[in-house]
Amino acid sequence: MVHKLIFVGDVVMNTKPQFSPDVQAALQDASVVSCNVEAPLRGDGQASIKTGPLVDQHPDAADWLLGLGFNLFSLANNHIADFGPEALLATKNAFPKDTVIGAGPEEEAYALLVRTIDGVRYGFLAYGENGYGALNGDRSVGHAWVNRPGLDRDIQAYKEQVDILIVQVHAGVELLDVPIPEWRDRFRQIIDSGADLLVAHHPHVVQGVEYYKDKAICYSLGNFYFDYPNNHPEWNKGAILTVDVADKKIQTVHFDIVEKKGEHIGYCTIEQSSKKMKTLNERLLGEGYQDYVDQQAVVLWNRYHKAYYAKVTNGLVDYSLKGILKHIKRVLFNRQVDYNMLWHNLFIESNIWLVQRAGNLLKK
Repeated sequence: MVHKLIFVGDVVMNTKPQFSPDVQAALQDASVVSCNVEAPLRGDGQASIKTGPLVDQHPDAADWLLGLGFNLFSLANNHIADFGPEALLATKNAFPKDTVIGAGPEEEAYALLVRTIDGVRYGFLAYGENGYGALNGDRSVGHAWVNRPGLDRDIQAYKEQVDILIVQVHAGVELLDVPIPEWRDRFRQIIDSGADLLVAHHPHVVQGVEYYKDKAICYSLGNFYFDYPNNHPEWNKGAILTVDVADKKIQTVHFDIVEKKGEHIGYCTIEQSSKKMKTLNERLLGEGYQDYVDQQAVVLWNRYHKAYYAKVTNGLVDYSLKGILKHIKRVLFNRQVDYNMLWHNLFIESNIWLVQRAGNLLKK
């Protein structure tokens, strides 16, 4: 018997989605339908003190997802703790027991979820990169951290309990259409530890897929339904990953690109999906990959990260008249060091690795 498993990327719902009939049929045909619940449900908790936006979603979002056929929810991401542990736990409890992975009290966040379908034992895990909600030693409720010491030994032990182990990781450089080498190395380590499939999200754009030791690493599924404004042309496009399992082994993985238009989600054409994935895979696996990553690291340093470092101590980064006036205002009225921004720069893996790469290139 063939089992179909479906994975999609990031979900933040402030409006009730409407799926095209073919998307709805695909979800109903699958044994497992999973998404990344990117934010807590609105109504509980207190806003966290952090750098970056605070994101929540409609109080009925959990019910909407369940009604649409989703039955596996990853909460291991950088926004799930935006309104503190109370909101995180309330969101987790809004879903049925044994449908949530990757967040909660520490023991639950790192726990393996086992689901048996027709005698096949599936194991599911979810982790995120370091962030304000990560269980990195300074909190008791949060999301599982992908670089927790000893994690790979846990994965090895979990693999012994199941036939197929699937790991989701919320990590990567936002709005970059390829993974950086450091994440490729880390994801391969997770495969080496026993994962049969690795599914990633967080960059908010789709990235390619590679096979490592005959196992698929799907680097980013992009946004599936993300009700948060952004002008990036790929913001409202995501991938539906369909995994076919037979004889207790993953047989195929397949990508279809979908697009959100208002409240509607529908498939792009087969030609559009094929062309998109071909372009992304060539960029990921081609000879120009390293040069492209280096180029983008410098671009992102100049566009974002230079200002992030300047902000820590009210430093001047924009030498226009407007920038100078804003700098004077900051110096006069806000002399404090921004320790939240400092933490953001020094402890989130994607930020560290990208800036190190840009710095090494720019110093030459």
